[in-house]
Amino acid sequence: MIIDYSKHAPLRQAITQTFDGTHPCSLCHAVNAGKNSEKKSDLPSVTPKIDMICVPHTTSLAPPFVRFAYARISFVVCAITRPPLVPPPRMLLS
Repeated sequence: MIIDYSKHAPLRQAITQTFDGTHPCSLCHAVNAGKNSEKKSDLPSVTPKIDMICVPHTTSLAPPFVRFAYARISFVVCAITRPPLVPPPRMLLS
């Protein structure tokens, strides 16, 4: 409706006319006719409502934290005094 109204009036006025409720379109008329033709039954529903009381349950997705004692080993470079067992490979240049 904004497009139709903006063809004959400024955009600001077209938006106002679209949403003010005093200028309904054909779709608005069809919706109002459908609302008015609905029949509301005064009879109570045949099935009674079931009230269910749900107690909230806590669910833990992660296991509880357990402290772990890691082994304390000192890797000091100067404490290693032995040379490697095998000499490093050398390339032959012949």
